[in-house]
Amino acid sequence: MKIVVDNGGTKSDWAVISSGEYFTANSINVFGPESEILVELKKNLANKFFHTKKCSLYFYTTGATESVVLKLTNLFNSHFPNITINIYSDMLGASRALFQKKPGIACILGTGSNCAYYDGEKNHHLEPSLGYLFGDEGSGYCLGKRILGKYFKEELSIDLNQSLEEYTTLQREQLLSKIYSSSNPKFFIASFSKFLKKNESNPQIQAIIFESINSFLNMYPLKYLEFHGNKIGSRNVGFVGSVSLNFAYCIEKIMNSHDVYFTIVDKPIQGLIKYYQ
Repeated sequence: MKIVVDNGGTKSDWAVISSGEYFTANSINVFGPESEILVELKKNLANKFFHTKKCSLYFYTTGATESVVLKLTNLFNSHFPNITINIYSDMLGASRALFQKKPGIACILGTGSNCAYYDGEKNHHLEPSLGYLFGDEGSGYCLGKRILGKYFKEELSIDLNQSLEEYTTLQREQLLSKIYSSSNPKFFIASFSKFLKKNESNPQIQAIIFESINSFLNMYPLKYLEFHGNKIGSRNVGFVGSVSLNFAYCIEKIMNSHDVYFTIVDKPIQGLIKYYQ
């Protein structure tokens, strides 16, 4: 049996390649303690879809650093000896899901953000992925940080300020304390992208969405086209992730202004299943 996993910042999709069946679970925090990772792995691998213990598993994940790959490899070797594990970055997963074995520019706009030129086999980066501390332009985290920054600095309109306090059911000091005491502030801040979606007709919200996504597009895919456009053509640009889905109209407006055609894929796992079939 062959299994493919797309482990993102919020959710993970697990699929059996032969049948194309898949299910969605909470994401596995690959930076967390090994004991917690092991609990999640055992729970997901116990799913009814996986009717045999011996299999090959293709695990695409956010945060696939060398240390994370080594940690996951050791975990599987120690606790799942019948599983052959192959670990890849979520960026490569996005590229393969979007373009299979053809070249293109792949973009992730979800809890975090990333972009790469895919030559049909490997990814190439013009800019390093710096994570949420120094990067993640256009991501859910970036959107949440922008709206919360304006809220704490009292730069929001009265009605928007009230809407945010009704949304959180917290006062300003309470919310700030909750963010800094959160075990995972990145994901908590990113969750406020839902508030932006809910209030996207508000002019201030529209400006935040446009500025955030425009900064990502100009820094990554549009810049990549300058370097690789002659290799791939202007039609091979693709997006995955919740932000690209929720704010597709914003991406469309900006990309159309540059005369660049693009596609958005809802579930990368479906493209990954196709890649391995």
